[in-house]
Amino acid sequence: MERRLPIYLLLDCSESMAGPAIDALNRGVRLLLDELMKNPLALETAYISIITFSRVARQIVPLTDILNFEPVPLTIRPGTALGAALNLLLEDMQKSVRKTTETVKGDYKPLVFILTDGEPTDAWEDAAVRLRSAHGPGIANIYAIGCGPDVDIECLHRITDIVISMKEATPEAFRKLFLWLSASVQSASRRLSEYSLEKKPAMPPLPEEFLELVQSFSAARKDRKPRHVFLHALCSRTRRPYLMRFTLIQEDGRYIAESSHPVDEMEKGDADMLPPIHSSQLLNCPPCPYCEHRSAGMCRCGVLFCDDGRDEGPRACPGCGTLLMGMREGSFDVRQTEG
Repeated sequence: MERRLPIYLLLDCSESMAGPAIDALNRGVRLLLDELMKNPLALETAYISIITFSRVARQIVPLTDILNFEPVPLTIRPGTALGAALNLLLEDMQKSVRKTTETVKGDYKPLVFILTDGEPTDAWEDAAVRLRSAHGPGIANIYAIGCGPDVDIECLHRITDIVISMKEATPEAFRKLFLWLSASVQSASRRLSEYSLEKKPAMPPLPEEFLELVQSFSAARKDRKPRHVFLHALCSRTRRPYLMRFTLIQEDGRYIAESSHPVDEMEKGDADMLPPIHSSQLLNCPPCPYCEHRSAGMCRCGVLFCDDGRDEGPRACPGCGTLLMGMREGSFDVRQTEG
């Protein structure tokens, strides 16, 4: 029976990854496979699994050899259930990774790569403890990669000692990251004779212009306001949902419109997860990604929708269908989503 090198990718598919980041993540997975296909040792030994996490965690690809691996398109959802992803990872490693017995050598120690761009929204601490304490010296070699400036580095250090920061979550940075992941898997494949529970594989150097090893963390991050606010809205023409992203202005604590991104759907109950934000704290309005309207209104039903900014004539709420006369005046509370 062949000894396999299990590779687990835990990928953050929360709404904060909307836009270029999720596109880069999809391209990165394909790039990883293309690079590994060129390496005979990786083809012989590497088996890859993908676990995604947003509000829930899902193993969208079980451990599969590279030749039979079919990438599943990654889509975004609200929430960042990192704890659920860690529990699912541990459960699958205990079930799927072959153990060494008196007569048979089991699989090599798995490599786990966790990619996230934000902070967990579930109870992740117990899952981190279970993962750390599993199987004596460690059930896997785990690399946590924080993508961009909004990552909870303290959380990642509680999961593993190896924390890597991707300074900016740009498409080129993601491309370099997945090239490094590919080189890491190929390096582990070449050194399988040296691979043991007691030793970590020698990884290739980090591309320092994009990635850096984080030796320590600052607890001050938790005391600051969130760097982003996310709102769900509907296009008034197409009734299709999209996500508004606002970025914190450090000088006065308000948030300014940054971008908007189409989403597949707005899951029921999203708006009840966080307290509302007052509209006076939001500056400008990102354009609708479908019709490019640069204003927004809100119906009494609570639905936020794009608007052309003119007061001429009635418009129907794309959520409940109520006929509205003019724009709502003054400031008001707007319901947030988890991002």
